[in-house]
Amino acid sequence: MPHSTWLVTGASSGFGKSLALQALAAGFKVIATTRDVAKAQAEVPDFAARGGTWLGLDPGSEDAFEQFSKVSQEYGGIDVLVNNAGYAFIVRDQMNVNFYGPLRTVKACLPAMRSKGSGHIVLISSGAGFIARPGRSTYSASKFAIEAAHESLSYEVRPLGIKVLIVEPGAFRTPFSSRIRTPAQHEATGGYSKAYKDTPVGAMIQVMAAMRGPLPSAVKGDPEKAATAIIRAVVDGHDDYLRLPLGTDSVLALEDKIGQLQSDLEKTRAVCTAMDVD
Repeated sequence: MPHSTWLVTGASSGFGKSLALQALAAGFKVIATTRDVAKAQAEVPDFAARGGTWLGLDPGSEDAFEQFSKVSQEYGGIDVLVNNAGYAFIVRDQMNVNFYGPLRTVKACLPAMRSKGSGHIVLISSGAGFIARPGRSTYSASKFAIEAAHESLSYEVRPLGIKVLIVEPGAFRTPFSSRIRTPAQHEATGGYSKAYKDTPVGAMIQVMAAMRGPLPSAVKGDPEKAATAIIRAVVDGHDDYLRLPLGTDSVLALEDKIGQLQSDLEKTRAVCTAMDVD
């Protein structure tokens, strides 16, 4: 796909930035969206010189579908859509950005992909998309939901020549964790009600708080390596898998989840399989 056009949302930092730059280096045309173009230009000053295009678009805005539809039409259709933009704020806006945002961009880009009979849709999800840790219920809910939508989408568009890839990163060295917000009513206790002190919720919030400063040495994920893996998966076709868990921690979390599901099934199998009418 030497002349493919890529649309990468949330491309001014983290995974989006690495993906956009590596896609440019691979010879693809890249349209990168950000909520703040001036800030993005300062963050990646040579992006335009490399051939990239910045657009001030937010998938979380109510008119995002119309805006992204215009972009798709203007560029003759998007070949690879990377839904990367996301928030980890403990507020209602999470569902708007993490769930409804990607749906808006998919809806905008699908018509041209269907007409061409080809295309890729890449969802940058999270390990939180398959396992819900304490203190992360809202974030995991948004990721569980958007993964379900993309899993269903993968079956719907496969006969049309369109492929879907769900990327599930663990902890990577990106600014993402530093942008988590704490509800005002819980500022004094560090982000949780006093009742949850010395519980798994408190422990998880403390871990997340520690990641707002200099990243702990335990966070080893390299976003450049992740971008390389994602681009390779798109170029090679990933015909035999839907999910791409990235990072040792994500793999371990997925194995943990599979183990939990298997354990629940074995413990309840006799009951579960005795439901047929006599």
